[in-house]
Amino acid sequence: MCFAEDERAFVESARVGRLATADADGRPHAVPICYALAGERVVTPIDEKPKSVGPSRLRRVRDVRENPTVALVVDRYADDWTRLGWVQIRGRASLLDPGEDGHADAVARLRAKYDQYANHDLEARPVIEIRPGSVRSWGDLAPFD
Repeated sequence: MCFAEDERAFVESARVGRLATADADGRPHAVPICYALAGERVVTPIDEKPKSVGPSRLRRVRDVRENPTVALVVDRYADDWTRLGWVQIRGRASLLDPGEDGHADAVARLRAKYDQYANHDLEARPVIEIRPGSVRSWGDLAPFD
């Protein structure tokens, strides 16, 4: 089991995380993402929100292909600093193409978490899957409201 109970509840209840990738030369890239937990895995879609390039040319997709080591941070900032908290997930990412084992489950979990995906054709697009190697956390991990 990778996640402690409070870490899992915090990550499940949050709506956005920040995915950090790096290319083959180690150049970092961070982007906010929508995601869902699928057992011990984290899944994030390459959805239909407007992007400047096609799905296979997105920096995060290229980075995962070149260097699968990633980090995901899910955090809460609050003016009341006693409420600050974060969970950091470090692991290895891979792309799940439509029809691959785990893809349909990932799509179902993403749709269950985000109503906005009801009209997206996630079944036809790749999903990034993160398999955690370590999970670290700090601060107030009470679930989001």
